[in-house]
Amino acid sequence: MALPATHIRFAAVLSERLAVTDVPAYLSGTLYPDSRWLTGVDREQTHDRRFLDPRFPADDFSLGWHIHCAADCIQADMHASLLPDLAELAPDDRWIRVSAAKAIQDRSDAAGGKLDGVLPCLNDTRTPNGESAQGVAAYLDLVRRVYSRGAAPEWSDYAELWTGVGLGRQKIERIEDQMNRIHADEGLVNRLQESFDRMVHRYVRSDVMMSVIKHGSRGSQ
Repeated sequence: MALPATHIRFAAVLSERLAVTDVPAYLSGTLYPDSRWLTGVDREQTHDRRFLDPRFPADDFSLGWHIHCAADCIQADMHASLLPDLAELAPDDRWIRVSAAKAIQDRSDAAGGKLDGVLPCLNDTRTPNGESAQGVAAYLDLVRRVYSRGAAPEWSDYAELWTGVGLGRQKIERIEDQMNRIHADEGLVNRLQESFDRMVHRYVRSDVMMSVIKHGSRGSQ
């Protein structure tokens, strides 16, 4: 998964092109899939490829959900080229390295995404998979809290985010170590920080966005 600031910024930039009318539903929807960390819903129920179908969005909440899954797929594809060593790593080591790369981009996106104005919009706690509304609300509250400082998050903020979704201390320390290793490569850091615009470009230029617009008579539930 991309991290929250990247998801929020990606959704916000695309909102005008997609004629979003219910911003709280849309932005809450774009974070909804990762609430599974607190609700226990299986990943397939929130991130399956069927949510990439341009016919999936029925309202602004599910449009945000679709945009979340599109961002994840685009970012994963970009990481495959930005981090060519991933294929050589064991699955857990690969997850750690990718998480560190995501945090580096996310910090840049938090700074560039002007989150102050959108954090109060994260208040739609609907439960498409019948999960706990309290769990969904807890995830949205965690995101608002972590990104509330009005500036780029510090490492302690990411540690709070990962602790909040249940990662253990040892895994969080491994992500921090990997972030420090990536920061030693200035060129890679720059490419990660600049990857947001390429993510947007990829989606805007895709047939998927054109189809979403074509199919898009949506109302907020």
